[in-house]
Amino acid sequence: MIPLAFHPLRHDGARLAYPEIVPGELVATLAPLGESPVLAAPVGRLLAAVARTKDRALDADQRHAAHDAARATVAHLRKAARQVSRAVREAR
Repeated sequence: MIPLAFHPLRHDGARLAYPEIVPGELVATLAPLGESPVLAAPVGRLLAAVARTKDRALDADQRHAAHDAARATVAHLRKAARQVSRAVREAR
């Protein structure tokens, strides 16, 4: 589940799961990191990118670009998760 602090402002308040594009192992890595501020921006970009992939007003090239952006955002989220995870381990 995506921490409530990262939900989009216009969201209805229901709990959000990470989109299918986020691999299970990454979700498992993110879960214990909670609401780390370092993750807020990548999660926001991920939700926006995934929403864009579902925009039916886009043509095929635009949808393809949106999927590329979503995949790139997952890579950025993975990197941010590693940084936060490393910082948490070092703090112990």
